[in-house]
Amino acid sequence: MDCKNCGKLVEGKYCSNCGQDSKISRITIPNFLSDISESVFQINKGLFFTTKELFLRPGNSIREYLSGKRKNHFKPIAYLLLLSTVYFLITKITNQNTWIDDGLIGWMEGSTGNSEIELPKIVTWFVNNYAYSTLLLLPIFSLASYLSFYKSGENYLEHIVINSYITGFQALIYSFFALVKYATESEVVDAFPLFFAVGYTFWVFSQIFSDQSRVKNILSSFLTYFLYLVLGLVILFILTGISELR
Repeated sequence: MDCKNCGKLVEGKYCSNCGQDSKISRITIPNFLSDISESVFQINKGLFFTTKELFLRPGNSIREYLSGKRKNHFKPIAYLLLLSTVYFLITKITNQNTWIDDGLIGWMEGSTGNSEIELPKIVTWFVNNYAYSTLLLLPIFSLASYLSFYKSGENYLEHIVINSYITGFQALIYSFFALVKYATESEVVDAFPLFFAVGYTFWVFSQIFSDQSRVKNILSSFLTYFLYLVLGLVILFILTGISELR
């Protein structure tokens, strides 16, 4: 068989040319769980390669990863956790809020009309644990994208991989603007991070799901964010209610 990473003929368990496992297959529950364990307990190489690819050709690079070309890539969950942690540390060092801080606190204050409201414990936990919050929100956003792009054929776990890379790179975008705001002390900068982060998602989806027309792709991307908002609010209401009953 040919190696899915470099295309060379493989005769054993590993490719003699690039070293990738010859049994690389479509992402399933067993190999996804194995990737998570490696992401948490091992240091993976390929951080700069993956970041460069996600900057220059994100959707095409992720499609290659899904098809089996994985040797040079940083593992998706590890990428998300690492860069989310970097962003969280930058906000703490520069004394700024993360986008989750602003989003959840703004939602709670807007829904109650009280700027002095005491935040529920679950909301406080999400605010204080950014990296884990993004990891917990990932399955919700991935369910939204899976439903929106269902006809494209990618399974739910593949959507989690796609959105792990997207969310990880978005953390870089937020980090960049946090540093710009800190350096310039300008509140105007606040208008840009979310715009670029969402725009990046649309760009990645346009490359990954290129089998759809451009209009359908854009509509499906909007639907993804709409479903994410609805599902997220429903789950947040449920968790808030449970935490308040204790």
